[in-house]
Amino acid sequence: MAKVIRDMEAEGKSANTIRLHLAVFSNLFTVAKSNWGMTSLDNPVSGVRRPKLPGGRERRLHPGEMGALMGAVDLNMACLIALAVETAMRRGEIVALTWDKVNIKNRSIFLPRTKNGNARTIPLSPAAMVALENVPPRRNRKDADSVFGLSDDAVDDAWDRARIATGIPSGWGDDALHFHDLRHEATSRLFERTDLDIMEIRAITGHKNLQMLARYTHLRTANLADRLAGAKRGGVVYGKRDSE
Repeated sequence: MAKVIRDMEAEGKSANTIRLHLAVFSNLFTVAKSNWGMTSLDNPVSGVRRPKLPGGRERRLHPGEMGALMGAVDLNMACLIALAVETAMRRGEIVALTWDKVNIKNRSIFLPRTKNGNARTIPLSPAAMVALENVPPRRNRKDADSVFGLSDDAVDDAWDRARIATGIPSGWGDDALHFHDLRHEATSRLFERTDLDIMEIRAITGHKNLQMLARYTHLRTANLADRLAGAKRGGVVYGKRDSE
């Protein structure tokens, strides 16, 4: 099993991917021992060192970046970006979103299946409602049921064009901005700007456990200082709220 880990590392697989493979192996031996009567079977995964997960990305939107990005894309993509920041939805979840899963009356979106295999219902903020209300209509098209009518690749291409147009760095450096970083931004804003508790925020973001939720939360020091000075969430004492 240790050799398997070394081989996967040599192939360039990430620590998280390797850990997922190990989880499958471990589950196989657990099932064999508990369900198939192989009681003398030892689980080889329990005796090896699992690769350590790297620290999560901490990139958030800098002042002015949100407005610059929104100005560099068409209305459809602007609404998509706004919805991502307001809901913490993953790109794949947004791309797969259809109008029958949007409940305007109840101000919610229902996702029947997500990355972690669970369904979740996302409440919509006023800004998220505005984003959905401004999605351009698409009639007489095969993808009319799709909210945005874009594929994963189309979103990536539009995002890259906007990033280039606004001068935002690309690549994997700390200052580069990826579409998935909007999920970090959205999760952090839920802590900074609302009075929701941890379990309520986890229900919105769909993180499987509190450890993963913590990896996606990067609170701004200035906001924490304001809180120490008596500000409520979403409020300020000494300065203006971070520019969008």
